[in-house]
Amino acid sequence: MSKNKKCIFCEEYEKKDKSIFYENKYFFARYDKFPVSPGHAEIIPIRHVDSLDKLTQEEWNALFSTIKTVKKKINKDNVSGTLKEFYKSQLKNPINEKSRYLCKEKGLEHFGLGRGLNGENHGINKGLAGGQSIFHLHWHIIPRYNGDVKNPKGGVRNTIPGLANY
Repeated sequence: MSKNKKCIFCEEYEKKDKSIFYENKYFFARYDKFPVSPGHAEIIPIRHVDSLDKLTQEEWNALFSTIKTVKKKINKDNVSGTLKEFYKSQLKNPINEKSRYLCKEKGLEHFGLGRGLNGENHGINKGLAGGQSIFHLHWHIIPRYNGDVKNPKGGVRNTIPGLANY
């Protein structure tokens, strides 16, 4: 496995960080420590690559079954209370104040905590122009809950303001 010692995801995987809740031959999944909704998770290749186009054919073949499995696990963890315990643990030793705030407000105090998912958004940030801040590929799964925003129409199109209403 290709590892990058300066990469936070490679370091977390090597240390088996407590945010990691799933692993297979090619990917691991972890709960985002800066969640935007309860269950916000990332699927990350074990091998250090920075974009989808660098995945091998075997990794591509495994990606969508990994997404399906991780979505089920997110829902199960949210309903069972496992996710609540994760956010509580993050408040004891947060990365920084923004992480503390998001784990509390968008995790523990969010009305979606403990409920089943009503939808989800998926996203990858690629390159500086695309907002990538950690240059190790990671696929975001952002659970959505009925009523979490006034008007969810347009979904990921809201990434660029003003383009969701068409």
